[in-house]
Amino acid sequence: DYSLWPIFRGVEEYFLKDIILLHIFGSTGNSAIFVTKDDEVYAVGENVAGFLGIGDIERTGSPIRLDLLCGKHVLGFASGTTHSVAYTREGELYSWGDNNLGKLGNGTIICRDSPGRVLLPEGVKVIQAACADRYTAAITSEFKVLHWGDIEWSNGTSQTLPSYLEFPENVQIFSLCCGAFHAVALSSDGQVYTWGCGDMGQLGHRRISDVEMIPRLVKGQLTGLLMKEIACTMLASVVLTLDGRVYAWGHNRDGVLGLAMDIETIPSPQQVKIEEEDIKSIAAANMGSIITAVSETNVYKWGLEEATNGIFLAEGDKISWNIPHKVQVNNILNAFASCPIPRSNRITLEKIRNNQKEEKNLSEADDGIVLRDIGNALYNNKEYSDLTLRLSDGVIYVHKLILCSFCEHFKPMLDGPWAENGKKEIDLTSYNPQAYRAFVKYIYTGKLDQTLNGSQLIELCDIAESYFENGLKRMVITKFPSCLTKENVAELYCAAYSKPSEDIKELCCNFVSTRLEEVILTDGFDNLKGDLCKSLVKRAVQIKTFNPTLRKIVKVLFD
Repeated sequence: DYSLWPIFRGVEEYFLKDIILLHIFGSTGNSAIFVTKDDEVYAVGENVAGFLGIGDIERTGSPIRLDLLCGKHVLGFASGTTHSVAYTREGELYSWGDNNLGKLGNGTIICRDSPGRVLLPEGVKVIQAACADRYTAAITSEFKVLHWGDIEWSNGTSQTLPSYLEFPENVQIFSLCCGAFHAVALSSDGQVYTWGCGDMGQLGHRRISDVEMIPRLVKGQLTGLLMKEIACTMLASVVLTLDGRVYAWGHNRDGVLGLAMDIETIPSPQQVKIEEEDIKSIAAANMGSIITAVSETNVYKWGLEEATNGIFLAEGDKISWNIPHKVQVNNILNAFASCPIPRSNRITLEKIRNNQKEEKNLSEADDGIVLRDIGNALYNNKEYSDLTLRLSDGVIYVHKLILCSFCEHFKPMLDGPWAENGKKEIDLTSYNPQAYRAFVKYIYTGKLDQTLNGSQLIELCDIAESYFENGLKRMVITKFPSCLTKENVAELYCAAYSKPSEDIKELCCNFVSTRLEEVILTDGFDNLKGDLCKSLVKRAVQIKTFNPTLRKIVKVLFD
């Protein structure tokens, strides 16, 4: 509902109908950049220090086109207090705005009032980015982190080009967010790392610290838990565990942590008590003071928000909630009315639209244009197929154009000798058929088959890794922990042991580290061969320090 943000009052309806990606930012949510369905990019609102990218114009009530970003297939935006970035499908990164301490990453400290390329290392592609006040970071397609700007966090050191941030060996980062003066990262094995300024407890390391430049694992109440989402407000951090619990820490002014405490600083993770424990998603804006959580049926909200008219007339117009409360909105973004919104992407907006609590048929736009699901319509459609993939349980009818357009693996295969010899069928019977069908469907739709079991996900992860499909691999690793049980974890570890991906094995060991006694008593553990048994337990021990009882069990196993 764009009427909830005053900046859209002067924007024509035809613009609003076509938005597929929306970024509302600034301290009061008075700036926005959006992408339309024809891949045009526009900006509207206040242009603080040039962070709208519209030149030297201070404010615009009508959308202004950002020419350089049009046609680039922008996947997402991020903004700090005075600068912004955009990352594209091709892995390019653009930045603009204030360039204090080199936070634009273009090799200078010269400000830009329009988008320009970030000078990434040769061959590096970016899949996500985040901005702090004077700092920028990005995740590469290899799941490493680049950072630049104020990399020493307020020590005044300028880093004008992206450089790699040091994490523990073999840690892969899948999600990244920043507050004003700190950063939080989520690894592939469900662990959370923080770095930056910790003077408000936002790093979560139990005691107040000035600056930590090297990412450090957050422990405390998060020890033994697996996280699936992270978010930051300006001076606080919040995470969501795999089993639906929310934890928060940092600056607690105005009750932003939702802990019902009057203490201003909470330096270690504390569980946020929410009426429904099974939370599906969390969100926060990095320069805001609101946190939201979504269950199957409700949206919860806490922190500091503006009065409903979106204008701060006086201190009394601010509404503070120090515990989560239900809000009557039909999607999570509307809970941030008149404020900056969480970082979103095209998928986020699509999900919101598909889940609108309205009777309107969303498959048909107001202008009569039907939005067709081409991927599902063509998948395994024999009528227009020009190639057959032979699996052990049957065939898949596919289209060379789609395979070559959306999967780098198939380009040399289908443009090379096979295509010249006129082959109409490829033998893939050596692959797990359910996993390979899921892989092909991902090529067509960009979505993961949610019906796959743990064994099939392991096979799919192997395919994704061998075909260099990092996006699919990330989806599989995110989904896999939900398939683990104490009865099947040993069997799945055995299935993953011979595969090259360490991530699946690490997730199994993480799971075992929190419930070793229960796992040891299962038939699945009894069926493990000696070497595998020792490998699983040893790796679990390395992940967590066990209590004396568990130490005795481990000693018996290894003696």
